[in-house]
Amino acid sequence: MLKPRVQIRPRRRPPLRFLPLGGCGEIGMNLSLYGHGEGPEAVWIAVDCGMMIRQDLPDSPLQVPNPSTLDALDIVPRALVITHGHEDHIGAAAWLWPKWGCPIHATPLAAGLLRAKFNERGLVTDAIRVIEPGEAMETGPFTLRFLPVTHSIPESCSLLIAVGEHRVLHTGDWKLDPDPLLGAPISPTTFRALAPVDLVVGDSTNAPLPGDSRSEGEVARALAHTIARCEGRVIVSCFASNLARILAIGRAAERCGRRVSLMGRSMERMVAIARGLGYLDDFPPLVPSSDLGYLPPEEVLVIATGSQGESRAALQRLARGRHRSLELGPGDSVIFSAKAIPGNELLIERLKKGLRHQGVEVLDEFNHPELHASGHPAQDELRTLYGWIRPRYLLPVHGEPRHQQAHRDIAEELGIQAPLR
Repeated sequence: MLKPRVQIRPRRRPPLRFLPLGGCGEIGMNLSLYGHGEGPEAVWIAVDCGMMIRQDLPDSPLQVPNPSTLDALDIVPRALVITHGHEDHIGAAAWLWPKWGCPIHATPLAAGLLRAKFNERGLVTDAIRVIEPGEAMETGPFTLRFLPVTHSIPESCSLLIAVGEHRVLHTGDWKLDPDPLLGAPISPTTFRALAPVDLVVGDSTNAPLPGDSRSEGEVARALAHTIARCEGRVIVSCFASNLARILAIGRAAERCGRRVSLMGRSMERMVAIARGLGYLDDFPPLVPSSDLGYLPPEEVLVIATGSQGESRAALQRLARGRHRSLELGPGDSVIFSAKAIPGNELLIERLKKGLRHQGVEVLDEFNHPELHASGHPAQDELRTLYGWIRPRYLLPVHGEPRHQQAHRDIAEELGIQAPLR
């Protein structure tokens, strides 16, 4: 007599879940969560915790991710992992982390910036743990490796996330820059060794743009040439976190016989922390802004905050003639070495109008595009990286819907599956 056949079902492997609470469908405010396991036994980690700065929202220009979804699902991250030190990746940590109380893992520069933010809000910094680019760590079932990439701030890293049988590359912000000024170019060998990966969660910011992004080395040479031809005072406005750009400006000023001053608290803090970590050893000596009035105009160069039209920033006060240390006029030049964040265009244009009203020459991305470079990959760079890592699936993040769709189009061209969410 035949015994009944017993059907043995294969054991279902625990799922890997991805929960974006910011930076997916928008630029800025990045907060992504990865979860492994089922129900109350699931373990979650958070990657980045940033804010969005929108000057077109006067009641609340600083936007942070809404954690209500985590509260509703009873999710508390086991760890917060930081890819790099830009505000749209760390700016909300001091607001949201107190709800979690978990360890924070960051590279030295990002850790230093986080400590400064935590100190300002009276938070303890014991949870901030330093990990060097290239190192790996474990938390719960997750193994994460910090892979150095080039971006507009040193120590930027992609994350190789391994959990169960899943291997995910979370790119963070990156570009392929052969001459990044600070740090080394991306190692193709390192990324080829990862192939194939199951999923890439990828930066979409410049996916609509053909070709490659401009190198920081190219921008440095353009800045040096432009500053050399300026006759009066020169004000250069850029993001305080773009240390490669700040270094290039300082070097150009020194070659032109100009003294360098910083304006803006975030600029001063960033340069101080970077110097403490050895990043700006050859940066020229600084002149206090209070001494600028005693110098001939042709000897003055100021690196200032305010490229996004922020109402309280140094550049806005200069445009209104209300800065206590310096007054601009005909013969002076203001260089915008930064691109407008979407939503800030109107206020930036008003700022430029105020500068021109004082007779100041304005040099920006429209009349001098060579004075800025994006920190994000254009289409050819995306194709190159995906040729190295050979992902099976793509999840496009860090971009608005049009950026994400352009990213999907590139993936499909390469045979990578990129289904709509």
